[in-house]
Amino acid sequence: MMPLAHAVCALLSYVAFLIAFVSGVLFLLQEAQLKRKQMGVLFHRLPSLSALDRVNFLAIGLGFALLSVGVGLGFLSAGQGVGRWWDPKEWLVVALWASYLVLWLVRLRATLRGRRVALLSILGFSLAMFTFVGISRWLPWHAYL
Repeated sequence: MMPLAHAVCALLSYVAFLIAFVSGVLFLLQEAQLKRKQMGVLFHRLPSLSALDRVNFLAIGLGFALLSVGVGLGFLSAGQGVGRWWDPKEWLVVALWASYLVLWLVRLRATLRGRRVALLSILGFSLAMFTFVGISRWLPWHAYL
């Protein structure tokens, strides 16, 4: 049961990070239109910059919480069932967890907002996709797909 809960939490955290990624991309697109003062069709269909920033913040927070539970359950099940600790995939997931922790804390304290958070959420999602798909090609014993 624990490995299933671990996988579900990890997958749902990646979905939340995808939402943060999409809101970050939309934020950057909308901001570029505002700076150029060219309000195209996309501008009128997108939510405001503050709404996109809020969605980004909430998605990062939810994704971080789910990833924390998933990582915790994964480490518990790794010691019990698999018998291996700390394969390279786990190191990358801990790096992903730490990067989203820093991003969430910085955003929570309102040190960073807007464009920088959007860029960091895009970068964070790239790392998430590398841990989810990319490394599975080289580590068949810890593959998802």
